[in-house]
Order: sequence, then C-alpha cells, then structure tokens
Amino acid sequence: MNYAKPRPMDPRRPTDAEKILAERLGEALGEDNHEEKEDEQVVFGFFR
Repeated sequence: MNYAKPRPMDPRRPTDAEKILAERLGEALGEDNHEEKEDEQVVFGFFR
C-alpha cells in the first residue's frame, strides 16, 4: 500500500481543457463554427 494525498486538480491536465473539449466535440458532431447555417436538429438519447 502507498500513501496518497488527494489533489484538487490533475497536474497533467492542460490549462485550456474545456476549450479543447468543445473543439473536439464540435469536430466529432460535424459542427462548423465558421459557417452559420440551419441544419436539422440532432437528438441524442435512448427510446423504447
């Protein structure tokens, strides 16, 4: 067993992690911030 002290933040985390996440999520969903156009709405979820 090792003694571990909890840290409030992971030191490996980049300072702009939220911005990186937003950019990658936009790319994965095919959103383009440069062009403003109306697309069909996308719904994520599970239906029975």
